[in-house]
Amino acid sequence: MVDGKEQSALVIGAGVGGVKASLDLAESGLKVYLCDLSPDIGGTLMQMDKWFPNSHCGMCQMLPLVVGNESVQFCLRRGLNHPNIEFLPQTSVEKLEGKAGNFTVTLKKTPMGVKRDQCSGCGLCAEICPVEVDSEFNQGLEKRKAIYVRNPVVASNAYLIDWNNCTKCGLCAEKCPNGAIDLDAQEENLEIKVGAVVLSTGFEEFNAKLTTEYGYQRFPNVLTSIEMERMLSPSGPTRGILRRTSDGKMPSSLAFLQCVGSREIEYNYCSSACCMYAIKEAVLAKEANPAIDITIFYMDIRAFGKGNYKYFLEARDKYGIKFVRTRVPAIKRDFLTDNILLSAKNEDGNITDYSFEMIVLSVGQVPPPGFAELSNTLGLATNQWGFCESKEFSPVETGKEGIYVCGSASAPKDIADTLVEAGAAANRVMTLLSLPRNLDNTVEKIEEETDEETGTAIIICSCGNEIGSVIDIDRILEYGKALPGVVYASKSDFLCRKGGFAELADEVKQAKAGRLVIAACSTSIIGGQVNQSLRDAGLKHVFTQFINLREGVAWVHRDEPEAATIKAEKLIAMAAERARLQQNTALQSSSVQGGALVLGGGLSGMMVALSIAEQGYEVHLVEKSDKLGGNLQHVQTTLSGEDPQKLLFDTVKSVEENSFINVYLNSEIKEFSGYAGNFDVTILKDEEDIPLQVGSVIIASGGSEYKPAEYSYNESDSVITQSELEEKLSFGDLNVENMESVVMIQCVGSRNAERPYCSRICCSQAIKNSMEIKERNPDCQVYVLYRDMMSYGFIEEYYTKAREAGVIFIRYDEGREPRVKNESGKLTVEFEEPALGDTITLEADSVVLSPAILPQESNAGLAAMLDLELTDDGFFKEAEVKFRPVDFTHEGIYACGLALYPRNIGESIAEAQAAAQRAVTLLGRGQLQPSPIVAEVNPRWCTGCEICVPACPYGARIKDIMKGIVIVREALCQGCGACAAVCPSGATKLRQFTDKQVFSMIDAGI
Repeated sequence: MVDGKEQSALVIGAGVGGVKASLDLAESGLKVYLCDLSPDIGGTLMQMDKWFPNSHCGMCQMLPLVVGNESVQFCLRRGLNHPNIEFLPQTSVEKLEGKAGNFTVTLKKTPMGVKRDQCSGCGLCAEICPVEVDSEFNQGLEKRKAIYVRNPVVASNAYLIDWNNCTKCGLCAEKCPNGAIDLDAQEENLEIKVGAVVLSTGFEEFNAKLTTEYGYQRFPNVLTSIEMERMLSPSGPTRGILRRTSDGKMPSSLAFLQCVGSREIEYNYCSSACCMYAIKEAVLAKEANPAIDITIFYMDIRAFGKGNYKYFLEARDKYGIKFVRTRVPAIKRDFLTDNILLSAKNEDGNITDYSFEMIVLSVGQVPPPGFAELSNTLGLATNQWGFCESKEFSPVETGKEGIYVCGSASAPKDIADTLVEAGAAANRVMTLLSLPRNLDNTVEKIEEETDEETGTAIIICSCGNEIGSVIDIDRILEYGKALPGVVYASKSDFLCRKGGFAELADEVKQAKAGRLVIAACSTSIIGGQVNQSLRDAGLKHVFTQFINLREGVAWVHRDEPEAATIKAEKLIAMAAERARLQQNTALQSSSVQGGALVLGGGLSGMMVALSIAEQGYEVHLVEKSDKLGGNLQHVQTTLSGEDPQKLLFDTVKSVEENSFINVYLNSEIKEFSGYAGNFDVTILKDEEDIPLQVGSVIIASGGSEYKPAEYSYNESDSVITQSELEEKLSFGDLNVENMESVVMIQCVGSRNAERPYCSRICCSQAIKNSMEIKERNPDCQVYVLYRDMMSYGFIEEYYTKAREAGVIFIRYDEGREPRVKNESGKLTVEFEEPALGDTITLEADSVVLSPAILPQESNAGLAAMLDLELTDDGFFKEAEVKFRPVDFTHEGIYACGLALYPRNIGESIAEAQAAAQRAVTLLGRGQLQPSPIVAEVNPRWCTGCEICVPACPYGARIKDIMKGIVIVREALCQGCGACAAVCPSGATKLRQFTDKQVFSMIDAGI
């Protein structure tokens, strides 16, 4: 406890947002309790295989990079293993008492019915279980037993009992060879003390049965989008092959119906992700079967996220996916073929009949079951749709101090926005609890070993009888004892059992073994436990080599015990040989400077500075203009009625009064060098060079508004931009009361060949300003000419209100943009109306343009100086758009706000807080220790050619000018081996993978 505050946090919900928040908090030194109603982590994400806008996985990129603890470095699909995170599966929150900093939480834990430290995952219990029910993980597309593994990808493969369907017949308990099943297990109440709570419960898919017009679960071959995800997944019921539910055949035609459970009277919001996941599923289906004909029926394609519009263009132009703008009213079943029939009114007003072999309903996001009760328990308010209420300018703060919210718990979101908010929530927790700095205990010194500690110990686990029933354990144990360098060999029934390795660790210590070979199950199951036991026994320097005998040998050779045993012997021999030749080299830890540099004094930059300074770090805030505020200076109102100018005034005041923040106006960065934790920077201010040393850098350089060259913008004072209109409305410079007609034109300078991206905020600006005009002058005709309205999330409600107020929204097609004429000072706008198929001319007192948000022109020079990448559009390119949205591949440098991509005020604030937490996590380490597997350079062989330097994606290599060779910044090296692959002289090797080790392993294997 620090200053009377508990140094722990409870994260409710173990979906992707909860995992991210937990990791950020745990990496900052906090004890984290992560609870979920499910038995596993990952939430809905685990049911998906790939994500937009790049159609690949990447969940593992949430894991920390600059960390010496190998126990956390596993695929997150397999499980979460972090020493500071305690996962509480099948656990609900029953009561919350206390106040921020000192909460007492009562939890109720539903028993698994299977002891995880004794279950070997053999599956005999499921084979004998007589109860068969629909698999909820596979969305009812296949059956499971009442004792089952929920997620087939999870490493533990531990079973649990479905108490709602279990008859307690006892057959499974009788069959279990390990006595792992407890049919009398009782619910358990836990009481924990935490300083803060993060609500990250995610969403539930909308129940498509409520839309009876679409025949879900009445007609065969009608799937929901999550069912489609399971079909497309290699771990799904059809192993990634798309099949009709009626006859099992691969469909030749497929249709997606959008906005099922969204943008309706009862659910008047956009679920934000549906358009893009439908496009992704269509692309994946096309990649699996290029001949399939796919059509997406939609109202608006809301491709507003970074890279999303290009992904849409690729789906349409490269994959040939058809897009039809209409809302399908109902579907019918062809009882002869089980095809799905529908009729849709096209934009030209004609009705077209369609027949598809399969239909996918893109269902929206709704709060999960029990969310209202949970919110009541926590004392939180919910909105009219049941989501947790949050503040526009404090998007992760709830109405109760000490409780924060992220992801779809507060509004429908996609993965990237969820992870940004998760990082922001972690930042708010750390700020609240004021964890003391430089208390990082993960930095470990690799001790020099003695000659007595060079022997190898071998430990073999029989996993109950899961391994031993196939492989002759005694035989391979005797084989191992005879291998060169082996000083100790033993076997265990269950290494994963609590304390199962602790006793053996003491024996390894007594044998003075400096090398350890463990032949058991997956490393992701026992790796963390083994490493912790070694530390507890004072053996943290021991080199450990894992062999997966269960999944890699026993399970794949069940019918070949002799071959399996021989294979096991070879694997043990190879591991022992690698261990024998391993040299324990002292790792080069590096110190971390205690300050941060923030480039840009707009809203995002100021929020980053404050979020870092609030945790006790010095911040250098550099702004090239003569005052702080950036683009926020020109924003007068928001859709919800908040006051941006008050926010600006309060933020500037807070920055100027914070003693930890140094502000440099009329300044810019001149020189830059160094690496994570140790950056040397020169700031140029008023022709004076100011040298700085900082540990992290955050880019918040902002963006700018495109100044249109089209639509007579420079020819008439009555043709203005949305931001200019907003200022005129606020300052009384526009005589709205006497105006008869205003025409707004969307997508000016964006979503075109030159700038193929959506500027995200323009539609909201148009809705906001059009409603303001209508409020002041209801008789004024306001027309909004648009291509797709990007009113995502709860902005949809304001879109509806604008239409109800009389704002007329008219669509125009790409390539048929409106034409503005200025004749004798009189403005007219001509455009082709798709439904009428005719040209319409509107007279306008004012034409308002919604221009693109542009990246700063200085981005290119700044990116070159900091060795960072830009996207084709000129924005900074993050490490991974989904799972590392504020990071770069060069650790220690982060970004937020318009520097990355256009976003609104609340989103910019959340992103600034997320970037700040990434920086603070680094600054709080004090020292950086590399992973044991890093590259090293033989100075006698290195010619200094520098081919390896640009090959390194992490900026971990630099040339030593004095020595004429390349050196490795070990704390940044991720052991990927790219440098070793390109080195023409063989001077670069990876530790633990030297030529001598690899060739000796090959010899041992043959």
